[in-house]
Amino acid sequence: MYVVKGVEFSGNFAHTIDPKGRVTIPSVYREALADGFTIGLNNQFVAIALYPTAVWEAKCEQLRRIPESDIKGTKYVRLITGNSFSGCELDGQGRILLPATLRQKAGLDKGIRFVGMGQYLEIWDESRYVAECEQSEDNIDDLLNYVNGQYYQS
Repeated sequence: MYVVKGVEFSGNFAHTIDPKGRVTIPSVYREALADGFTIGLNNQFVAIALYPTAVWEAKCEQLRRIPESDIKGTKYVRLITGNSFSGCELDGQGRILLPATLRQKAGLDKGIRFVGMGQYLEIWDESRYVAECEQSEDNIDDLLNYVNGQYYQS
């Protein structure tokens, strides 16, 4: 797991994508993205992810540990890095352009939801996010049992 001190995204905000594919980043998240970031997909390929530069570098360090001789691992690296755009910055109005290929893969149209994920920020299609939350809330007991058993039991 990659952990970078000083980076923390939490909360969620509804927003819209403009006709040019741009979105204004909520002001509470801008400082964490001020030094640049990478736009990619989250690990489930259902949302766009914004990784601050330091977090992306830590993630790349993990990816570099996968040897090229590991064909399955190389396929994973290709999916992650091949769907990522580094060196991104906010414009003067706090906006970013979401690449069309990523918008398509994440099913983003107009209504979106920014979701803080601790070390990075996700951008979901609004209706997909609502459905995901409802499903998770309906299965909260299973989720709690999984997390407690997987990460908090010694």
